Amino acid sequence: MSLKLMQILIVLLICLLIVSAYRINPFLIPRPCKEMTPCVELLECEYFKNILTKTRRPITHRIQKLIQDHFCEMGQEYPKVCCDFPPKELFENDQNDFQKHQHFRLLPMDICGPISPLADRITNGKMAELEEFPWMVLIAYNSAEGISFNCGGTLITKNIVLTAAHCVENMPIIGVRLGEYDTNNIDRDCVHSYCSPPVQDVYVKESIVHPEYNPVTNQNDIALLKLSVNANFSNSNIKPVCLPVRELNDNILSAIITGWGATEESDISNVPMKASIRVWPIMICQEVYKNHILITNKQICAGGSHGRDSCQGDSGGPLMSLSLIDGIPRYIQYGIVSFGPKKCGSDGQPGIYTKTKSYLKWILDNIGEDIERTNNDNTM
Repeated sequence: MSLKLMQILIVLLICLLIVSAYRINPFLIPRPCKEMTPCVELLECEYFKNILTKTRRPITHRIQKLIQDHFCEMGQEYPKVCCDFPPKELFENDQNDFQKHQHFRLLPMDICGPISPLADRITNGKMAELEEFPWMVLIAYNSAEGISFNCGGTLITKNIVLTAAHCVENMPIIGVRLGEYDTNNIDRDCVHSYCSPPVQDVYVKESIVHPEYNPVTNQNDIALLKLSVNANFSNSNIKPVCLPVRELNDNILSAIITGWGATEESDISNVPMKASIRVWPIMICQEVYKNHILITNKQICAGGSHGRDSCQGDSGGPLMSLSLIDGIPRYIQYGIVSFGPKKCGSDGQPGIYTKTKSYLKWILDNIGEDIERTNNDNTM
């Protein structure tokens, strides 16, 4: 079989996949194209034609999803797509590119996202177990009453915390607390005869907000905090979470959120809670929020069941799921708590999470070099 004939067959196959998906999938909703963007048959769009004729079999899930995301209507024979230039991230989100990045080595892939032997697997609005999510971070702010914890984050390297931009921009951040469990306990946290190591309070050296963060639209709601000293990974209560740098398919159907419920407007629980929530196709949230705000493919739509939403999470905290890394099950952070309905945990009102994978290159570009200072002058 000639290469050209094979390419034609691949194009026809992908068209059949989209047609079949359109007929059986109620979530595959045609979308209106942006102003000045034509809705044309798939093979008439030069960008998609080039992708499909140059790709190898099997067709990757990423390419199928790209076409579905640009699907605007069904033609006589083939699906039609909005023929515009896709976001830059679609060219950059290739797992091999990430692993070639000069800062990829700073991600602690060998120890990230461990499953705690102390934890159970019940997640519906229950208390998290001691050391179950050791990458959880509380962000400390200056307030009239002293130090307050109004947002969360996650430890992704030994000196970088990932959080939401709305938790950082124009906020009086002092530092972070690592390894916390019971905020009411001034001593070490214990369960039966086991006691966790002490918490580690660290000053924030630098705050990095995404340059395109928009507080009005909540777009690009992501930020990094560089710590003044390295986190102590030798402690069992302080470990990093994994990022989805090796994930070919990030279309998760359910996820776990956890946290103390720290937000700008509510008090925190003294111990972290956890809940399992459903992840919805992004068009569900686009419909829910269509009269209020634009929801894009760089966000995740999840939750919306009574009492099970980012109520159990922190602003800036993680949306996670278990996946295999080198054959070992680990927690991977797919999203960052961004915003939701005014009354969290409302039926039919999902929350919005910043999609971690859409910002992996930006994260790697900004995590910089590890620091080696371990003196106590930089701890809170």
